[in-house]
Amino acid sequence: MLDVRRSPELQATILSLRRAQRDVRLDINKAARGRLTPLWRQELNARARSNLEREVITSGARVAATDRGVTLHAATRRRPLSGGLVPSLEWAGAEFGANTRRIQVSQRSRGGTRYTRPLTINRQFDSRSSEGQVAFAAASDTGTQLVALWVDTVIDQFRQIPTVEVVA
Repeated sequence: MLDVRRSPELQATILSLRRAQRDVRLDINKAARGRLTPLWRQELNARARSNLEREVITSGARVAATDRGVTLHAATRRRPLSGGLVPSLEWAGAEFGANTRRIQVSQRSRGGTRYTRPLTINRQFDSRSSEGQVAFAAASDTGTQLVALWVDTVIDQFRQIPTVEVVA
């Protein structure tokens, strides 16, 4: 999403994190996750239009902040929903929509007679779109703001260390 090679500020942030001691780095990453995750979830909740999108995409939203940068995650929940849909595996229908289509399902009656019947699938999803509706759109619009907040968090955490001098 963002090219670090074009931003000296991002390069300096990543380099300073990589050079920091392990315990300092872990504390900084923990503080960054604490500040970024609520904002990411709030943005996803604002864009989700249906309960299905909230259950699938927003419920597993989290932010990974490391010395390599910030990664935004959505739909990482592995517990199946009431109908059996596993959000971490089958998130694409909620994000991109799906084409409604009819398939033939083979069934057996209580008496043992086999028959086939048509079944319409993917009704619960919006129509198919090439652009993401919730997470991809949120990441496009707020990704730079979240990265800026991450850089600000890293600098604030370094300022709290008495032996570190932050030069702006």
